[in-house]
Amino acid sequence: MENEQKQREFLLETAWKLFYEKGYHNTTMEDILKKAKCSKGRFYYYFHAKAELLDSLYELFDQKYEEFYEKISPESNTLEKLLEINQFMFRFMEEEIGAELLTNLYISQLNGTTGIVFWGTDRSFWKILEEIVSEGQIRGEIRSDISSGELVMDIIAEERSQLISWCLQKGSYPLAEVSMPKLLRFYIGYKKEEERA
Repeated sequence: MENEQKQREFLLETAWKLFYEKGYHNTTMEDILKKAKCSKGRFYYYFHAKAELLDSLYELFDQKYEEFYEKISPESNTLEKLLEINQFMFRFMEEEIGAELLTNLYISQLNGTTGIVFWGTDRSFWKILEEIVSEGQIRGEIRSDISSGELVMDIIAEERSQLISWCLQKGSYPLAEVSMPKLLRFYIGYKKEEERA
């Protein structure tokens, strides 16, 4: 069973790298099978089609977010934690996913051709943000007149706007470098009122 999971993960990682290097539409099934040294029958044991790999890439996103979150110092304040996880996400999207693949992920979401909700509450990224925000409210570092769930929804909407803008510009600018100052200005509005004055 463990070996099966490793083979599936290897197929996913192989496809992910090829999508980044060649583009989603330019990557063929043959490319994936050859690079992963996998038979067609074996591939179809794990996935029904190339398009299903898009859904499965969310698993890798969640895994990366969880791994990174474990490295953030618990001593960091709420704003620092939020900015660290955002910077990681933007760099990860820029350096390992790319605008073309991210655009295709959004298209599959908008077309309803995916069974995964990219920004759903069951995703690791949502849970991590909720944990950071809730802890920040308890510590008195961010406003508590708005629920943690509402704050997370706002944060994700802002992040999504940065990612979609980058996709619309076909990844023509450094995502993290341009987006982080905007997010910092956005987060200042979530500090406690007396700290914003």
